[in-house]
Amino acid sequence: MIHTVDRDSRTITVSANVHAASRRRTSLIGAALLIGIAASASAADHPGPAAVAQIVHARQDHFHALGKATKSLREQIGRANPDWTLVAADANQIEHLAAALPTWFPAGSGQGHGIKTKARAKIWAQPQAFASAAKTLAARAQDLAQTVASHDPGALRLRARALGQACGSCHHRFRAHSSWW
Repeated sequence: MIHTVDRDSRTITVSANVHAASRRRTSLIGAALLIGIAASASAADHPGPAAVAQIVHARQDHFHALGKATKSLREQIGRANPDWTLVAADANQIEHLAAALPTWFPAGSGQGHGIKTKARAKIWAQPQAFASAAKTLAARAQDLAQTVASHDPGALRLRARALGQACGSCHHRFRAHSSWW
C-alpha cells in the first residue's frame, strides 16, 4: 500500500509496510548494538571512556529516534484526518523504543568519563525506581499502540497524553534538565 503525505510543503510518497519495517529494523539494530556495547562494558567493573562514549552516543540516538516518532505522532494527532498508517508506524516505533529503554543505561554509563550526558546518577543509585518508571513508559506506549487500531482520535489523544506524562515524570526524576520544560 502506498501513501502520499504532505509534510512541510513537500510531498513524500511512503510505502507503509516499508516505512514500518525500516523503523523496526533500525530499532532492533540499535538495540542489538547497545546491548552488545553494554555487555562488553559490564564485563569490566569500570568501562573505559571509549565504551562509555559509545553507550552514551547510542542512547542519545535512541532518544532522538523516540523524539522524532513522538513529534510525528503529535503532528498526526493534530490533523483533522490523521494518516492512520503513519500513526501506527510512529506508535509501533515508540512502543519498541520504550520497551528497550532500560537497556540504554548500563552500569557505569553516567557522568564522569568526560562524556556529556543528561542522565542523573539517580538512574544507577535508584535502579528499582528507574525500572518502575521505564515499565510505566513501556505500558503507556503499548496502550498507545493498541489504541491505533480503533481509529479513534479522542482515545489516541488520551493515550498520547498519558505517554507524555510518563515521559515527563521520568525526565523530572532522572534527567539533569530538559529544554522543553
